[in-house]
Amino acid sequence: MTGPFKVLIVEDEKPAREVFKQMIAQENACFELVGEAVNGKRGLELCKELQPHFLITDITMPVMSGIELLQELKQLDQDMPETIILSCHKDFHFAQKAIELGASSYLIKEDCLVQETLLTETLKNFIPRISKREEDRQKLEAAERNQNAGQPEEGLDQASPLNTIMMNVIGQLKADLAVSISLEDMAAKVGYSIPYFSSLFKKTTGQTYTQYMMSMRIQAAKRLLLTTDLRTFQIAEQVGMENYRHFNKIFKRMVCMSPKEFRQSHHPLSSSYRQESP
Repeated sequence: MTGPFKVLIVEDEKPAREVFKQMIAQENACFELVGEAVNGKRGLELCKELQPHFLITDITMPVMSGIELLQELKQLDQDMPETIILSCHKDFHFAQKAIELGASSYLIKEDCLVQETLLTETLKNFIPRISKREEDRQKLEAAERNQNAGQPEEGLDQASPLNTIMMNVIGQLKADLAVSISLEDMAAKVGYSIPYFSSLFKKTTGQTYTQYMMSMRIQAAKRLLLTTDLRTFQIAEQVGMENYRHFNKIFKRMVCMSPKEFRQSHHPLSSSYRQESP
């Protein structure tokens, strides 16, 4: 993808907004300004409608802040735009929070107003990521067309390169059950963007990455409850869930009984396991 890339500006201060608009206009071969908003709430509406490649947003605004806007964007079922957060604060806490929520970069607004090319050069740094995401999307669409043209809809077609990769991923997850491998890390391992990998994984397994991991862990825990005398906290650790209370909560939600109740229901008279609190 060569552009122009769609840019949305969310900035409540009109003088600054006008300067940023002019900067984008001067780079019209690369960027196209598709919208502007004066607060995060309107910015969220425009993100849903326009699906920009880039979002430039102030962090402190009325109605909805830039941080709140990022939080809302993460909940949407669409690609997150490459987001540049602007702030008057030289505060690491703000920067850290923005990056945690998916912002691509954090810039001081005054620096952008003084250094004429800082903003657009920062945007250009993320063009390869957008191009890679678009390439991955095209691959996924092509794979879906092939499947609709006659490939099996159920199960994994081992002859498919995409499904071979997914089989390897699932094999690794099962082999390293006690190790928490994040979606981001696994996507990086196979060389796919996070949105593409997440979509492909769900199409292959019928579950999200997190749901699949949790399902495997609970199944493994059930086996250990029936075949060992390990205590529940030990089983939780072996299946990669070190938070004992969280493990109990998830187990009960998925199995409709606590680990202790599950073990007792299958071995009501057995003394081969230790009694413990649910």
